[in-house]
Amino acid sequence: MKQTILGRMVVLTLIAVVISSVVSVVVVYGLHLDNIGAELIEDGDFIVDLLNETYTLEGFVASEAIQNSSTRITVVAPDGIVIYDNQANPATMENHGNRAEIIAALEQGEAQSRRLSNTLGIHTFYYAVLLEDGNVMRFAKETDSFLFTLYRMLSMILMIIVGVILIALWLGDKMANAIITPINNLDLDDPLGNDVYEELAPLLTKINRQNKAIKTQMLALEKQKERFETITTNMSEGLMLLDHYARIVYMNSSAFQILGEPGDVLSAFIGKGLLTFNRDLKLRQAVEKGLKGNIGETMLTIDENHYELLVSPVSDEGESAHGVIIIVVNVTQRYEVEKMRKEFSANVSHELRTPLTAISTYAELLKNNMVDPKDVTDFSTRIFEEARRMSSLVDDILKLSRLDEKVEINPKEDVNLHVLAKDVAQSLRPLAEMRKVSLEVTGEPATVFGDAGILFEMIYNLCDNGIKYNRQVGGKVAIDTKKAGDKVIMQIVDNGIGIPKDHHDRIFERFYRVDKSHSRKTGGTGLGLSIVKHAAAYHNAVIRLESTESVGTKVIIEFQSK
Repeated sequence: MKQTILGRMVVLTLIAVVISSVVSVVVVYGLHLDNIGAELIEDGDFIVDLLNETYTLEGFVASEAIQNSSTRITVVAPDGIVIYDNQANPATMENHGNRAEIIAALEQGEAQSRRLSNTLGIHTFYYAVLLEDGNVMRFAKETDSFLFTLYRMLSMILMIIVGVILIALWLGDKMANAIITPINNLDLDDPLGNDVYEELAPLLTKINRQNKAIKTQMLALEKQKERFETITTNMSEGLMLLDHYARIVYMNSSAFQILGEPGDVLSAFIGKGLLTFNRDLKLRQAVEKGLKGNIGETMLTIDENHYELLVSPVSDEGESAHGVIIIVVNVTQRYEVEKMRKEFSANVSHELRTPLTAISTYAELLKNNMVDPKDVTDFSTRIFEEARRMSSLVDDILKLSRLDEKVEINPKEDVNLHVLAKDVAQSLRPLAEMRKVSLEVTGEPATVFGDAGILFEMIYNLCDNGIKYNRQVGGKVAIDTKKAGDKVIMQIVDNGIGIPKDHHDRIFERFYRVDKSHSRKTGGTGLGLSIVKHAAAYHNAVIRLESTESVGTKVIIEFQSK
């Protein structure tokens, strides 16, 4: 602003000085010309009067005063021949009969004229008087032309301009400081509290209104920022924002934990390129696709976890992407469920195909009379057993399906687990006796809120496994129920063959068998323990397994007491 003020002052001063100088020269030059004309007439009249009174023409022109006069005096005969000239040889001079002032003097007695020589830059004044003897005496004075006069004064004018500019700069600096200093010292946080010249009052009022509006907007933005950070910080999904150079603008803690390395600091990567944070090829390809304006999707597998990565471009309509938004979602559970679904479908197909193949084969042999009459009963028995096995498998699949969907099969009620365990033991007593396994129920009455049928099935499956997978001599299965504070605990313990430790994590999976050949002999469907797991989840119970190979197995189910 200060430079602008000084510059404009210099320009205005320069213009003013130039204009005033030119105008002054014009005025002075005009007065100068008028003075020269008046002096020439006075001098001419004086000389003519003097000539008429005291001198003859010959004596007058021969006088020293006329010879040394600064005024040029020329005597011209009526025919235009120059008779005398005090500054030139008359013999060499041309005829002056055509000169305007000579012609006018011969007609009017006296005349004036002026002529400008552009080549010499000289302005000449003429005054002609008709003498008594018929000759014409012409007086002439020369002066510089206007442009030449202006040129001669140019150095003076330039000096004036320089001096005036210096003064203008000094005064301009003082004036600019007087204007700018109060502005620079303004307290913009409290505009109306400033004591400055009145011309700034409207500006300060407007600034005060804008300050209030900005404060309101900043408060709103701060609240939005807090809400955004609260939401994104507590998101389980990863969120990243990149600019059009793939530099990290924002990243929440979930994205940092998923894609970062242990020991790194999140803040160290803000403003840095994505490659400094993660060099995964799939991630980089998805980001490059997003920066080109397309949606990029990919799957990442990190530490046995599966993540779905979505890259969406941020751009105005018809423009290239200004950046991208990256969302990372943990789909491990969905991935595992999908994997389990595929495995389950494959297992169901396999388990159903085996009895169906057997039934079809035996039925085809019977149909074609290819079976010895004495073996018909045996074949029929096999068909019946396979059909029953297939029916059990379908029943178990339906039970699992209902438990998966948490469909309430029967209304929940108060169920005494101790009494229910005795009912299960009574049902399994024949099987236990056949396998020479002792079966007992101990503990105390313990009531839970649940579905008696599902709970019966859960206890039945655990005890059935305990009997079937037990030792041939001295086998035992014990069911114990008790209360422990606000919990009800049920334990099913056997001293059977046990489960190897490396199978503990998968024993509750559908169709999973530790020993497939032994399971086939026992006639199980492979869904019993999976039903137990889902039945426990249906009742919000926690199930734990403790088993040692060749020692036995303990299954602990912990319910919330009623």
